[in-house]
Amino acid sequence: PALRTFLYITAAITGAVILVVEILGAKMLSPYLGTSHFVWTAQIAVTLVALSVGYYAGGWLVDRSPKLSHLYYAILTAAVYLCATVPIVKPLCLSLMGLPLEWSALLAAAFLFLVPLALLAMTGPFLVRMLTQSVKTIGTNMGRLTAISTLGSVAGAVLIGFVLIPHLPNSVTMLITAGVLVALSAIYLIIWGRSEAGTNAILVAVGVGLALGYSGLRGQFGDKMKYGGITWDVLYRANSNYGELQVIEYRDGGLAERRYLNDQLIQNTYDPLSGKSRSLFTGALRWLAHAYTPKIERALCIGMGAGIVPMQFAADGIETDVVEINGAVVPMAEQFFDFNSSKVKVTIGDGRQFLNQT
Repeated sequence: PALRTFLYITAAITGAVILVVEILGAKMLSPYLGTSHFVWTAQIAVTLVALSVGYYAGGWLVDRSPKLSHLYYAILTAAVYLCATVPIVKPLCLSLMGLPLEWSALLAAAFLFLVPLALLAMTGPFLVRMLTQSVKTIGTNMGRLTAISTLGSVAGAVLIGFVLIPHLPNSVTMLITAGVLVALSAIYLIIWGRSEAGTNAILVAVGVGLALGYSGLRGQFGDKMKYGGITWDVLYRANSNYGELQVIEYRDGGLAERRYLNDQLIQNTYDPLSGKSRSLFTGALRWLAHAYTPKIERALCIGMGAGIVPMQFAADGIETDVVEINGAVVPMAEQFFDFNSSKVKVTIGDGRQFLNQT
């Protein structure tokens, strides 16, 4: 009975991890390949292909060798592979950037996530075969396992969307996910597997996983970081509902530049000495507004960025509204980019919804 319960737990956890990896994978690709529909289409397509391969492979394997240890070795291998995605994602995506976006997204997603997702998908058919003692109950077993796995996927989707992404960096979330799979496999192999091969597999997986995790996280949490071939000071780092926020700064004599990054993507650049943006598009936003409407009395900024354009409008005596979807940006902009929320009217929400409501 204890083993049967554990197998159901395995179905739930692997179902949850599949959804976590599917969503988190797209987030990991976004700093290099963007967040367009090409990236999400590639990630979803690779996930579905992996599930197809895993279902078939799991059924084939369990019919020829119905040993539960094989399933947990597969889960252990998936965990190690997921650890490897953390240090590999950046060089892989950079090497694929010369290709059209749809191809680079598809190849990156396939290389990073096809194998571990396929290994996890083997759980379903494997457990159906192992838990079925009579042909008369195969439908019940299939339905029960599918329901448990699907509920696990629901829990994984809620967990990654509402808890993990808002509070943890993508790399840390992926390593925690891999750690859960290692623990799951270790519990079976230690309690029920009881073999020297299983113990060695656990030790190897933990050692390799830790090494890969250290390689991937190295330099991500210090007060210095390499960006664009230059060493920057990290002034601020925090997670939000819409990714990791960072403020980095470079100073060299009389030259200073400060950047606001969201999931490693540059949102704006700033000269802290002059109090002006160093990005041409920031000035273009302001002066195009003046060009199209010579006498501006009121302005709405949909998305505040670092708050530079709204403050320029406010300095011109223009009544300025700002709608920003990410509330965590406001205190960051006030601290590092001279944004003053008392001089404009800030609304936290989605720009489309704001326009519809007003």
